[in-house]
Amino acid sequence: MKFHRGALSVVWASSLVTTLPSVIVPAQAWIPHAQRVSRPIARGVLSVSSGTSRAYSWLTATVLADDNVSSSSNADGRSGTTQPALGHEIAQGTIVSAFPGGLTAVHIDDSWTSTDEADAVPSSVEAVSVATPKVSKPVTVTAAGDLLGMHVGFPNGSVGVVVAHRPPVVFVYNDDDLASKDGPVKVFDSRATVTLSEQAKVVDVFGRYAVKGEESTSNDQKLEKGAKERVMFAPIPQVKDIALINTPMLTGITMVDALAPIGRGQNMLVIGHDVHDMRGLATDFLQTQLRDNAGVQCVYAAIQDPKDVQQRLQRAGLDDQVHVVIPTLRAKGKDPASKAAEAVAMAGTACAIAESYALDQGKHAVVVIDTIDLHKTLWDATTRVLVDVFGVDAVVEGDRNGAASSEMRAFYSSLIQRAGQYNQRRGGGSVTLVLLTSIPPANADETTVFEETEFASSNDKVKTRIQMLVSKKIPLTVANLQKIGNSHIPSASEGQRRLVLQHVDDLISMSDGQIWFDERLQAAGQSPPMDPQRSVTRIGIGADTPSRADAPALRRIVERLRLDLSQAASMDGADVTSKASQSQIRKQQALLLAMYQPAGAGGRRLSESCTAVLAASEGYLDQAVDHGALAGTQQGRDVVQALLEHVNAVSPASMREIDSSLDINTETRRDLTDAIASHF
Repeated sequence: MKFHRGALSVVWASSLVTTLPSVIVPAQAWIPHAQRVSRPIARGVLSVSSGTSRAYSWLTATVLADDNVSSSSNADGRSGTTQPALGHEIAQGTIVSAFPGGLTAVHIDDSWTSTDEADAVPSSVEAVSVATPKVSKPVTVTAAGDLLGMHVGFPNGSVGVVVAHRPPVVFVYNDDDLASKDGPVKVFDSRATVTLSEQAKVVDVFGRYAVKGEESTSNDQKLEKGAKERVMFAPIPQVKDIALINTPMLTGITMVDALAPIGRGQNMLVIGHDVHDMRGLATDFLQTQLRDNAGVQCVYAAIQDPKDVQQRLQRAGLDDQVHVVIPTLRAKGKDPASKAAEAVAMAGTACAIAESYALDQGKHAVVVIDTIDLHKTLWDATTRVLVDVFGVDAVVEGDRNGAASSEMRAFYSSLIQRAGQYNQRRGGGSVTLVLLTSIPPANADETTVFEETEFASSNDKVKTRIQMLVSKKIPLTVANLQKIGNSHIPSASEGQRRLVLQHVDDLISMSDGQIWFDERLQAAGQSPPMDPQRSVTRIGIGADTPSRADAPALRRIVERLRLDLSQAASMDGADVTSKASQSQIRKQQALLLAMYQPAGAGGRRLSESCTAVLAASEGYLDQAVDHGALAGTQQGRDVVQALLEHVNAVSPASMREIDSSLDINTETRRDLTDAIASHF
C-alpha cells in the first residue's frame, strides 16, 4: 500500500458495478474481451436514491439571499459549514494512495456489504427542487450506475467527491489536505450537486461563492425557494432527449463561422500552442453571444489562469454577465494529480450550471472549458496508482503506452458528450461546449543530436539521406539535417509532442469538430492563425439530415472559400510567375485580409462577416492588396473597417435583414454588392 501526504487519496469500495452503464459509456467505449484487465472488480449494482434530499451544502453553490456575504469557517479554520446529511452508506474502502492538495485513491472493500435495504435504490437522479422547508421529489432521469460524483466521507469528517472510478478503486477530490489514512472511508448514495446562483457569478469548484476582495469563499447562504440543484457529474443526454443541431452559435470570428462553425448544442475543440489566442477566441465568442442572443447564458471554467481570464472578461465588459468557475484558493503545494482532479471537478461544475439553465429554464448556455488537458493528467495518475497497487496487468496496453483505451474514452465522453440540443419534451434548451487543448510548439534545439528512429514517419527520400549520414557516423544535428535539405527537424521533445498529438487525435475522434490554430500561420501574421485544412465541423457532414451548424447567409457566400485558401497554400514556395498563379495568391491575400481579426478584439455581426468575405470573393479588395493593404497591417485594418462602416451606413436594412434571418436572398445580396462597389 502506497501513501503520499496530502488530500488526494485512492479508496477501495465494495458493491461496485461490474460494467459501466450505457448512459456514461457510449457504445463504442465498451471494453472488449481482449482488453479486460486483471484488477479485481467489485460485485453488485449501485444506484442513486430518488429520495435523496439536499446535497452537502459545503459542496453546493447556493443562491444568495442578499449581496452582503462574508466568509465562514469551521472550528479548524477551514471554509465550510456544518456536516451535511450524506444519505445511506453503500460502500467502504481504505486509502491506498494520497497526493498533496486533495486527490485520494480509495480501494473499495469487496468484502463489505451493506444490510440497509435503502441501498437497493433506482439508478436515477435529476435536479432537486430546493424548497423551504421541504425538498420536493426530483424528476427522474436515468443516471450512471457507478460511483462518479458520489460523496465520500473520510475518518476525520471531511467529505470529497468521486472524480474518477476505475473499479475497484475510486479517486476522490476534496480541498481538505488533512484527510487521514486511518479508519474506513465511506461512500454514500448522494451525489455532489451545484445550485445555480444569479448573484454569485464567481464560484469555486465546489460552488462556494467567491467574495470580492477577499481571499476566501463562503457557502453559508440560504437557498431561495424553488432553486434547482444540478448533479456535478450528470449523465450525458440520451438520444430520446435531444434534437438535431440546426441553429448556429455565431462566434463573431469570420474565419471560424465560415470554415468551422459551431452549432447550438455542439461540442467543439480549440487546438493550438498559444493559449492566449485560444482564450481570445473564447472571450470573443462569449461577447458575441451576449451581444446578439438575448437569454444565452455563458459559463467559463477558468482552470489554468483564473486571474487572466477574469481580466479578459472585465476588459470585454463581461465580468458581471458570465458565470466563472475558479480553483479553490488553497492552491499552494498541490500535486499535479490533485490539480488535475480539481480541473475535472471544475468542468463538471461548469456543465452543471449550464444544464440548470438548459433543463430547468429551457435556455441556451455556452460553456468554455479552459483546458481539457488535465483530464489526461488525472487519467495517467489513476493508471499509475492501479499499476502500483495491482501490477502492470491491471491496465490495458493502451493505457500503458499512452493510447486511448475504451475506459479512457468513456472518461472523456462523460464530459465531451454533455453538450446537446434538448428537444421540446426536455424544455428545448441547449448546452454548447468549447474545450481548449494545447499542443507544444515544434521548436528545434540546435545542440540536440537526433536518433534515426525519430524520422520513421518521413518519406523515403529523407530516410535515404538520413541513413547516409548515419552510415558515415555524421551526427544528426539541426545543421547537418539542413545541409541535406531535410525540412522536417524534430524538436528535442519530439517524443512528448507526438504523444500529445496522439492524445489530440483521440479527442478529435470523440468531438463534433475542431478549430486548429497553427504556429506557422501565427508566425506569418495570420489572425486567427486557423488552419483551413485541419479545422472543420462534423455536424451535418456525411449524413442525410437537415442538421447544420453554419449560418445560411455565410454558407451561400463562402462556398469556394476552403478550396481557394487550400489552392493558394499549395503554391507556397512554387513558381508563381504565371498570371493564374498570381491571381490565386492575390485572392488568398484578399480573403485573409477580409477575415483578419486579432484575438480578443471582439466579434463581428453576421452581416459584417458576409460583407467582408463577399468583397474579397468578388475582387473588390484586390487593388487594396496590390497597394500593400495586407492582413495584419494597419493599412489593411483601415480598409476593412472603412468598408464595413460604409455598408452599414448605406444599406442598414439589408444588414439588419441578414442579422435577423441569418440568411441572404438574391435581392439582399445584390444590395450588399452595390453598397460595396459604391465604396470602391
